[in-house]
Amino acid sequence: MAPANNPGPHTTTTVVNGSTEHLNDPVPGSSTNEAPVRSYKTAWMYLFDWYPSHYSTEEKKMLRKLDAFLLTFCSIAFFLKWLDSSNINNAYVSGMKEDLKLNGNQYSLFGTFYNVGYLICQIPSMMILSRPKLAPFFLPTMEVLWSVLTFAQSRLDSAQTIYGTRFLLGVLETPVASGSLYIMSSWYRPEELFKRAGVWYISNNLAVMFGGYLQAAAYTNLDGVGGMQGWRWLFIIDGCISLPLAIAGYFMFPGLPASRKPWWLTEEQHLLARRRMRDAGVQESKNLSWKLIKRVFSTWHFYLAVLCYTFFLSSSYPIGQMALWLKYEAAHGGHKWTVPQINTIPTAVSAVSVVVTILATSLCMVYPLWTVMTVVQGCTLFSIVVLLVWNVPIGLHFTAYFMLGFTAAVTPILIPWVNIIMKDDAEARAFTTGAMLTVGWGIYSFYPIAVFPVLEAPRWKKGYAVEVVFVCMVYILFMLGQYLQSHDDKKAAAHVMVVDEEKLGDEFTHMEIKS
Repeated sequence: MAPANNPGPHTTTTVVNGSTEHLNDPVPGSSTNEAPVRSYKTAWMYLFDWYPSHYSTEEKKMLRKLDAFLLTFCSIAFFLKWLDSSNINNAYVSGMKEDLKLNGNQYSLFGTFYNVGYLICQIPSMMILSRPKLAPFFLPTMEVLWSVLTFAQSRLDSAQTIYGTRFLLGVLETPVASGSLYIMSSWYRPEELFKRAGVWYISNNLAVMFGGYLQAAAYTNLDGVGGMQGWRWLFIIDGCISLPLAIAGYFMFPGLPASRKPWWLTEEQHLLARRRMRDAGVQESKNLSWKLIKRVFSTWHFYLAVLCYTFFLSSSYPIGQMALWLKYEAAHGGHKWTVPQINTIPTAVSAVSVVVTILATSLCMVYPLWTVMTVVQGCTLFSIVVLLVWNVPIGLHFTAYFMLGFTAAVTPILIPWVNIIMKDDAEARAFTTGAMLTVGWGIYSFYPIAVFPVLEAPRWKKGYAVEVVFVCMVYILFMLGQYLQSHDDKKAAAHVMVVDEEKLGDEFTHMEIKS
């Protein structure tokens, strides 16, 4: 062990304002000052307390910069991912199906090819993001490439070209979802993460809403302009939005705390950011080795996280299928919904998701996670049961589809929670997060074809019956994880107590001998 006045061979030393600071120095603020204890009755009043009073002034300033650059860029990247991904659905119901003479289960295969590309590169992408030297450039570069591909989608001419572009889009968008949360969990302490994960996640709901209105506007105002259909113009507009924002990532995205200092942080703030995470028990990246495999597969965290996310991802499929129901009702149910209305009405589901996600992730910081998850999964289960029954008043049918928006709150609770409970091993955390999406999307790639074939839309009897089981499994596995985490925490606390008692006994013996 290094002497007290020696920072050690692996410790960062920085000269700030004429004095030397070390990575192992205590952090003024969140690490040394205790957070105020609040009762559950009044805790809700602090839902939006993003910069707590017990933080130091410098820590608050640094945290605001992280929000302005890191959180903003991650949210923009996730927004663009879902804008580019969801607009294939908008295009399909806005003339693409008829123009390209698509039929059968080709619509389901669009998602399948995207998911295959997505899952193949998930773990490799996470391993690349865990490398401090590569992390700052990897995500922006992938985003620039998929923005270029978005332009190319305006020239689609067959189902086969759609399959190819969707596969490549899945590959290029791989690091956005799991990668963003991995990077955020490397900069934000556990008590700061859930709120910001909620803000990050609703950007996908905003993208789905925006995409619906964008398609409606393109169909109404640009259909036939330049000899192109309105749905083709949608991809051109997407590309014009995506490319400049992707390029901005090279200036906004910081990579990992162990990466080179971003230009928007001072040396003091960069060191402070690393010290905060060390105090929170979040380990920085180490060299990759085969020992990683043993560390990952020898704990319960990996298996439970992968299973829980896999059940969740498949159970979330119906959330994006309201447009098919509206189109069916317009053709067979006597309702006169227009194409623009079919594109815009489902955006209400995303609006519900935005509100629920913000509230749920904020409540996670003041109430036990299991209570929040109980409400979220309970509401989701209700909506699935209504759709399974099917023959209900149309108002209840709308309510059920809108309440599917509660599903959106699961990801920004589940993935940050996994990152928190695995904070002591950066590589295992990256591998597990990547595996969650790999296995989840692997099952999801074939799930719609087997359980929700378009030919049976929009009344999927078999599909909604399976959904009931999957929603229940998500809840059961999450509650099991809460129990195992609590057990591990108690075991760790008992171990610390024993070590402290042994140290105290050694000191007492030393004092007796000295006297």
